[in-house]
Amino acid sequence: MVLGNIGRTIRDSITGTISGAGSVVEGTIIAARNATVGAFSGSRDAITEFQGLVADVMKGTIQATSGVGGELGSAAKGAVIGVIRGVGEVATVTVGTCSDTVRAAIKGTSDVGGDVATVARSAVEGTLETSKSVGLRAEDAAFSVTRGAIQGTREVGGDLGATARDSAKGVVTGTAEVGGNVLEAVEEGTRGLIQGAADVGGDVASVTRNAVEGAIEATGGVTVRMQDAAFSAARGAIHGSRDIGGDLGATARDTIDGTVDGANQIGGNVLQAIEDTTRGLIKGTAEVGGDVGSVARNAVEESIEAAKRVGLRAEDAASAAANGAVSAAGSFGETTTNTVTNAVGGVVGGVAVTLRAPFRAARQDGGERREGS
Repeated sequence: MVLGNIGRTIRDSITGTISGAGSVVEGTIIAARNATVGAFSGSRDAITEFQGLVADVMKGTIQATSGVGGELGSAAKGAVIGVIRGVGEVATVTVGTCSDTVRAAIKGTSDVGGDVATVARSAVEGTLETSKSVGLRAEDAAFSVTRGAIQGTREVGGDLGATARDSAKGVVTGTAEVGGNVLEAVEEGTRGLIQGAADVGGDVASVTRNAVEGAIEATGGVTVRMQDAAFSAARGAIHGSRDIGGDLGATARDTIDGTVDGANQIGGNVLQAIEDTTRGLIKGTAEVGGDVGSVARNAVEESIEAAKRVGLRAEDAASAAANGAVSAAGSFGETTTNTVTNAVGGVVGGVAVTLRAPFRAARQDGGERREGS
């Protein structure tokens, strides 16, 4: 392992601090902060060579952590927090700084054979956790930070899906740690992951599925309801897809897949998660002027397929998705409601859909109007 001066300083400092105090995170924060302040104070070139500085910090961190038997994720989180705090003492921290920090942390990790996805999660979490102390809102930083994580992962040839899943988890836990609006951050983080995948020509479908799955899985450790995270991730996925000119129907399918897998993974109510995901999909689609009927139909069809993987009745999954879609459509007026109701009512993919009473009545009214027109 080749280390620059900063990397060696970090390695030696962290090793000594951890050995004496036993705290991986605190020891790394102190060492990374001191090294960053020293680098910026000692050289005008440090700002232009920021990513190289962070990568060297990560290399030194990994070597020190390995030497004392510490946990990589905790050390990576501490290093990122220390770097950002250090920058904040000598310059203005922007969302771009945060994105560059995560991106460089991933590069430094890859250079020494560390687990990229693990570090991506810890770096995202640490960045958002310390954002408040440098004058940023975690919710505002989430888009740029997750986008940077995907870009950094592609640069080192890593698994974009794994990074998306773990970064989404980092968004939830990091924002919750500073008392931020987790649901807003989930939305923005999902958008950022999708944008990042498009930027690097990656598999947007895989990133979308994993982003939604990770956001839902992470709710098990914070005071955020699973179904609320599902709604926000779905809405963010639609907005992200529209940002890159994607197929909203395909995005709906990928989002449902991620929801079912995420909810099932943590033993959550999968049917409730499906319903709230579809609500988010329709709300997002209506907001961006997309085809709500197509998105609703795709969501119901994919719910039927996904149900088979987790042992649910297809009729229950289809009905949950359909009712979520029609419920959300009601906020956008009669035309939208009728479009969605007609798209998902009756039989979809050979499966009978049961709409709740108010929605069933709306479908009947819509049908009568069409016959008389």
